[in-house]
Amino acid sequence: MKANLQIKPLHYLDTLEVTSDYFKDKTHATQYYKAIRKHKTNVKLKSIIDSQDALDIKKRYWTTYHCNNVLLQDGNKFTGSLCRKRWCTECCRIKTAELTNGYKTPMQNLGQLYFVTLTRPNVKARQLKSEIKKMLSGFQKIKDNLRKTYKIKLQGIRKIEITYNHKTDSYHPHFHFIQDNLHATELMQDLWLQQFSNASIKGQDIRSIDMQDENSFIELFKYATKETTKDGATYSGEVLHTIYNSIQGLRIYQTYGSIRKVKKPIEAEQEQTELSYLDNQMEIWYFEQDYKDWITATGELLIDTISIQHQLKNKKLINLPL
Repeated sequence: MKANLQIKPLHYLDTLEVTSDYFKDKTHATQYYKAIRKHKTNVKLKSIIDSQDALDIKKRYWTTYHCNNVLLQDGNKFTGSLCRKRWCTECCRIKTAELTNGYKTPMQNLGQLYFVTLTRPNVKARQLKSEIKKMLSGFQKIKDNLRKTYKIKLQGIRKIEITYNHKTDSYHPHFHFIQDNLHATELMQDLWLQQFSNASIKGQDIRSIDMQDENSFIELFKYATKETTKDGATYSGEVLHTIYNSIQGLRIYQTYGSIRKVKKPIEAEQEQTELSYLDNQMEIWYFEQDYKDWITATGELLIDTISIQHQLKNKKLINLPL
């Protein structure tokens, strides 16, 4: 749908009390944040697509641009298709929930766990793919060494993460682990430093996990790249493609030892949502980037995202300390 439509919001939020949280109910708020994520994802994807010349690469990202682009309403239930790509924020959130639910109990059954980071120095874009392969090979050698020499079988989950330093134009691939056995963990770190002489002890980290804090598990599954610098600047399209291309075909998450999911979930290809604040009807909603919202052919807004954003911004300005 184009911007020349006469938009008719379904719900006017300017009549809400100032003390309200600006949403009709929880489902309204949830859909609002989905819209924000989709809008930001589309902005990111456009920057990647514009940075690439190859049509097959562009097509890969366009698939995500259309993720949940159309919502089919049946009563108060909404269904949209999912792309299941690593660069899709919404699909990554779903993946995080699937992984957390699948692995949390088996991991907790191991007892006290540790969050481990293993790193090597930054590399340039042309070296990134080969660097990740070296690191994967290095970790496999460490596992073999621990099993054969020390009779220790590591138990845990490994994740690849990549960040970017815009000041040096370099990439920082590193591993995060959640695993048991502090002694084995310390040995693993020592063997890593022995194998990679250019790795610094300052870049490695071992810390115990608060076993009552579910966020300890969620953080591991969140992302393969944070997509912003420490200063909050968004990575360029070229940088993002370099990162995503470097992990193409690789398993971002890998279990080792006896860890198995409680139940391996079937990756959903559709997302079904119930929005209780809407009247039951049969309708088709299309995402319109300019409005950060899904709209109908007659111009009705599903959320009225921009209006909510204005109100939230004004509320923050009002509450600023003098």
